[in-house]
Amino acid sequence: EIFAALFQHIKLFTEHVNIMFSQDKMFIQAMDSSRVSIFEIHLPATWFDVYTNSRNPGITIGINASLLFKVLNAREKNQLLHIKFDEDNEDKLYLDFTSESNTVFDKNFEIPLIDMDFEVMSIPTIDYQAEFSIPSVNFAILINQLQMFGDTLQIECSEDKIQLCSTSIETGKMSVEIPIDDLTSFAILEGQQLNLSFSLSHLHNICLYSKLSKDVEINLSADYPIKMVYSL
Repeated sequence: EIFAALFQHIKLFTEHVNIMFSQDKMFIQAMDSSRVSIFEIHLPATWFDVYTNSRNPGITIGINASLLFKVLNAREKNQLLHIKFDEDNEDKLYLDFTSESNTVFDKNFEIPLIDMDFEVMSIPTIDYQAEFSIPSVNFAILINQLQMFGDTLQIECSEDKIQLCSTSIETGKMSVEIPIDDLTSFAILEGQQLNLSFSLSHLHNICLYSKLSKDVEINLSADYPIKMVYSL
């Protein structure tokens, strides 16, 4: 279910993705069409029940993300998912849904693959000035509500509080203060106070993944993009 959900909302960022299978992990990196946000998916080989890759250094396949989700969404709850890439037929990806139950029928799919030119970007390591974790569903609800009152999230972060705010002439203003004690974790440089702005529409799309993880980790620094992490 988690694997299928990963592809459910990718279409909001990009239509096609390259999935890279190395010896030890599955990796996806892509930017949204406006080139404002970048997302990455890391699934180590140990995350899967069985993971084998005979090609060194690995395999990269291009695929329509919406089509892949439609196929994954056809899986019944008690069916196992098996994905196979055959080097003898490199223009297709094979997916099989199997179950020992007599009431559920096995399903087999073939998905056409796409040749995509995409260079993996190296994202520099940043020492963020503030880092905190919050229940992901709670944060998603706040973002949805704030979006009704404006296009931009104003976030103020200090040692004492985290305050979120959005405002517009037509709808007025909404602000919410998140007590530090209600956070799952919190760290900020001593004496640091951040006042940052981010697009609520982009944050809304990111928060659609809130059901994948109990908490979302949020990293903030002046003059840098916000970083949000859902741990699987």
